[in-house]
Amino acid sequence: MKTRVRSTPAKIIAGQLAVTVVGAFFWLLRGGADAGLGALAGGGISVLLSVYFAIKVFARPDSDPQAMLGTFFKAEALKLVLAVVLFSAAAIFLSHVYVPLITTFIGTLTVYWFALLFTRYDTAGLGR
Repeated sequence: MKTRVRSTPAKIIAGQLAVTVVGAFFWLLRGGADAGLGALAGGGISVLLSVYFAIKVFARPDSDPQAMLGTFFKAEALKLVLAVVLFSAAAIFLSHVYVPLITTFIGTLTVYWFALLFTRYDTAGLGR
Protein backbone atom coordinates (compact mmCIF):
# COMPACT_ATOMS: atom_id res chain seq x y z
CA MET A 1 0.00 0.00 0.00
CA LYS A 2 1.35 3.40 -0.99
CA THR A 3 1.11 6.18 1.57
CA ARG A 4 0.68 9.63 0.10
CA VAL A 5 2.01 12.70 1.90
CA ARG A 6 -0.60 15.39 1.42
CA SER A 7 0.00 18.40 3.65
CA THR A 8 2.61 21.03 2.81
CA PRO A 9 4.52 20.70 6.12
CA ALA A 10 4.64 16.92 5.70
CA LYS A 11 5.90 17.29 2.13
CA ILE A 12 8.64 19.64 3.30
CA ILE A 13 9.69 17.27 6.08
CA ALA A 14 9.66 14.28 3.72
CA GLY A 15 11.79 16.23 1.25
CA GLN A 16 14.23 17.19 3.97
CA LEU A 17 14.49 13.55 5.05
CA ALA A 18 15.26 12.56 1.46
CA VAL A 19 17.96 15.23 1.12
CA THR A 20 19.40 14.13 4.47
CA VAL A 21 19.68 10.50 3.36
CA VAL A 22 21.26 11.48 0.02
CA GLY A 23 23.67 13.87 1.74
CA ALA A 24 24.65 11.29 4.36
CA PHE A 25 25.27 8.68 1.66
CA PHE A 26 27.35 11.15 -0.38
CA TRP A 27 29.48 12.11 2.61
CA LEU A 28 29.77 8.49 3.71
CA LEU A 29 31.27 7.62 0.33
CA ARG A 30 33.41 10.74 0.15
CA GLY A 31 34.68 11.06 3.73
CA GLY A 32 33.89 7.86 5.60
CA ALA A 33 31.59 6.97 8.45
CA ASP A 34 32.30 10.08 10.53
CA ALA A 35 31.49 12.40 7.63
CA GLY A 36 28.30 10.43 6.93
CA LEU A 37 27.31 10.77 10.58
CA GLY A 38 28.02 14.51 10.48
CA ALA A 39 25.84 14.88 7.40
CA LEU A 40 23.11 12.85 9.07
CA ALA A 41 23.31 15.15 12.10
CA GLY A 42 23.09 18.29 9.93
CA GLY A 43 20.05 17.02 8.09
CA GLY A 44 18.59 15.74 11.34
CA ILE A 45 18.84 19.20 12.88
CA SER A 46 16.90 20.65 9.97
CA VAL A 47 14.24 17.95 10.09
CA LEU A 48 13.89 18.29 13.86
CA LEU A 49 13.45 22.06 13.59
CA SER A 50 10.83 21.65 10.85
CA VAL A 51 8.91 19.01 12.81
CA TYR A 52 8.97 21.21 15.92
CA PHE A 53 7.67 24.22 13.99
CA ALA A 54 4.97 22.23 12.17
CA ILE A 55 3.69 20.72 15.41
CA LYS A 56 3.59 24.07 17.20
CA VAL A 57 1.94 25.99 14.35
CA PHE A 58 -0.33 23.46 12.67
CA ALA A 59 -1.32 21.09 15.48
CA ARG A 60 -4.07 23.38 16.75
CA PRO A 61 -5.31 25.72 14.04
CA ASP A 62 -6.60 28.97 15.49
CA SER A 63 -9.51 30.73 13.88
CA ASP A 64 -8.39 34.08 15.22
CA PRO A 65 -5.75 35.62 12.91
CA GLN A 66 -4.09 37.48 15.78
CA ALA A 67 -3.70 34.28 17.82
CA MET A 68 -2.40 32.47 14.74
CA LEU A 69 0.22 35.14 14.14
CA GLY A 70 1.25 35.05 17.80
CA THR A 71 1.63 31.27 17.65
CA PHE A 72 3.70 31.59 14.49
CA PHE A 73 6.09 34.15 16.01
CA LYS A 74 6.49 32.19 19.28
CA ALA A 75 7.20 28.98 17.40
CA GLU A 76 9.71 30.71 15.12
CA ALA A 77 11.52 32.34 18.06
CA LEU A 78 11.75 29.05 19.95
CA LYS A 79 12.87 27.30 16.75
CA LEU A 80 15.77 29.76 16.47
CA VAL A 81 16.76 29.16 20.10
CA LEU A 82 16.60 25.40 19.49
CA ALA A 83 18.76 25.83 16.37
CA VAL A 84 21.41 27.71 18.35
CA VAL A 85 21.46 24.97 21.02
CA LEU A 86 21.67 22.15 18.47
CA PHE A 87 24.39 23.80 16.39
CA SER A 88 26.36 24.64 19.53
CA ALA A 89 26.22 21.00 20.58
CA ALA A 90 27.21 19.96 17.06
CA ALA A 91 30.16 22.38 17.09
CA ILE A 92 31.36 20.85 20.36
CA PHE A 93 30.82 17.16 19.61
CA LEU A 94 31.10 17.02 15.82
CA SER A 95 33.67 19.72 15.06
CA HIS A 96 35.77 17.28 13.02
CA VAL A 97 32.89 16.80 10.54
CA TYR A 98 31.37 20.26 10.57
CA VAL A 99 31.61 20.73 6.77
CA PRO A 100 29.40 17.69 5.99
CA LEU A 101 27.04 18.79 8.76
CA ILE A 102 26.65 22.34 7.43
CA THR A 103 26.46 21.38 3.74
CA THR A 104 23.72 18.83 4.37
CA PHE A 105 21.83 21.29 6.57
CA ILE A 106 22.01 23.88 3.78
CA GLY A 107 20.90 21.23 1.29
CA THR A 108 17.79 20.56 3.34
CA LEU A 109 16.94 24.27 3.29
CA THR A 110 16.62 24.13 -0.50
CA VAL A 111 13.54 21.95 0.03
CA TYR A 112 11.67 25.11 1.10
CA TRP A 113 12.45 26.74 -2.25
CA PHE A 114 11.17 23.75 -4.21
CA ALA A 115 8.13 23.46 -1.97
CA LEU A 116 7.08 26.90 -3.18
CA LEU A 117 7.24 25.70 -6.77
CA PHE A 118 5.57 22.31 -6.41
CA THR A 119 2.92 22.85 -3.76
CA ARG A 120 -0.62 23.84 -4.56
CA TYR A 121 -2.46 26.37 -2.44
CA ASP A 122 -2.75 24.71 0.96
CA THR A 123 -4.80 26.42 3.66
CA ALA A 124 -3.37 26.07 7.17
CA GLY A 125 -0.98 23.32 6.04
CA LEU A 126 -3.72 20.73 6.01
CA GLY A 127 -3.72 19.69 2.35
CA ARG A 128 -6.62 18.17 0.47
